Amino acid sequence: MDRTPRTSLDHQGLEVITPEECWQLLSDAPVGRVAFIEAGDLMVLPVNHAVVGRRIVFRTLRGSLLHEALMAAPVAFQVDGFDAVERTGWSVLLRGVADLAEDPDQLAELELHPWADTVDRDDWVQIRSDEVTGRRIVHDG
Repeated sequence: MDRTPRTSLDHQGLEVITPEECWQLLSDAPVGRVAFIEAGDLMVLPVNHAVVGRRIVFRTLRGSLLHEALMAAPVAFQVDGFDAVERTGWSVLLRGVADLAEDPDQLAELELHPWADTVDRDDWVQIRSDEVTGRRIVHDG
């Protein structure tokens, strides 16, 4: 009897990525995009981030658009990867709530420095979520 695990496919034929692998892909990706509502409009901004437990964390500047828009607000966070030649790729989407991360013990251990470093970004934002989903393009072969 074949006991090889079967890949789960969604209704579009995309491979469903397990939550555990989604978190690994989130951890491995250096840059993601955070989506939020700002003044009634959708906004999507790239951030370099880290994963701490089951949270996304990144640094921001107090008083910035990102800082003000994210406090206790619903957000989405996405990372993806692709190979244009092979026509393969994956995408992970996390939905949750953003607020300030203030645990000094956890934050002190992070080696995450903003890539845009012309000004100090002293505040840490965290996105808490129990919902993470991912899909991968698969080809028969």
